[in-house]
Amino acid sequence: MSEMKEPVELDEREVVAYLKRHPDFFSRNEGLLLELTLPHPQNGQAISLVERQVGVLREQKQQLRDQLQQLTLAARTNEQLMGRFQQLILSLIDSDNLSEAVNYIRDALREDFHADAVELLLFDCEGEENSITSGDGRLGAFERILEGRRTVCGHLRAEQLDLLFGTAGNDIASAVVIPLCEGESEPCLGMVGIGSIDANRYHPQMGTMFVNHLGAVMNRIFRAHLGL
Repeated sequence: MSEMKEPVELDEREVVAYLKRHPDFFSRNEGLLLELTLPHPQNGQAISLVERQVGVLREQKQQLRDQLQQLTLAARTNEQLMGRFQQLILSLIDSDNLSEAVNYIRDALREDFHADAVELLLFDCEGEENSITSGDGRLGAFERILEGRRTVCGHLRAEQLDLLFGTAGNDIASAVVIPLCEGESEPCLGMVGIGSIDANRYHPQMGTMFVNHLGAVMNRIFRAHLGL
């Protein structure tokens, strides 16, 4: 008599590889689907593979529904933001002088965009409010920001808060700094600081598309009012 061979124990990876090579396996062996069981993800009771797959599909459907709701909410929020932003720009364009333009910015950012502090700092604009000479040593605290010529969001150092917001800087926990710069070689006109008492309101990962555009508009209009 021939010797009985021991049954070969398949490795788990071999089973997975086989099923990947034969994705129609269960369609050819439908009865097996009802015999296979898995623990229920919530109560641990045994359920069939079909039941588990139905549950997975339900979860995926709910996740897609939640994502759609989030996208819809984001779209509505952005639409409202764009409307307020457009009105702000139109008000800036209609301003008759620098002081009026700055007041528009302060009021709009505080009322419509919920900023707790908004300040403008101008460089070498003698006779203008909030002007500072470009050689002032305190500007060294903003050297990297001005050299980078792009908006920065997050937590500022004490000396930065003091220069931008004065005594109000003691309450500012996060801020946005918008350099008013044009081109690579043109000297920066100044910078705008937007502050919040909420430490999480402005952070490095937040989008800056709107504030960058606002900075470009402010730069052009401020320069026009200053005759530059």
